[in-house]
Amino acid sequence: MFAVLINVIIILLIMKIFFKFMYPKPPRDFFPKEGDDTSLRHCDYCGHSLATYRGIVVHDDDKERFFCNDEHQSKFYKNNPSVP
Repeated sequence: MFAVLINVIIILLIMKIFFKFMYPKPPRDFFPKEGDDTSLRHCDYCGHSLATYRGIVVHDDDKERFFCNDEHQSKFYKNNPSVP
């Protein structure tokens, strides 16, 4: 019984070490800073929900648009030329 417990403890320790290297913490730049807006918004191009501080907010003629990244922003304006 003692051998089984030792083996389980050793396996748990090894797995903890492996998970620490396989799934590291993200850099501090990805976390919100004080004063950032963390409310969820939906991308006007793909509909994906994302925190406001992680995306791009564009103000167009009293309309506020939100995009996940630069690529979605450029594709949205390319597909909708009538939008300013």
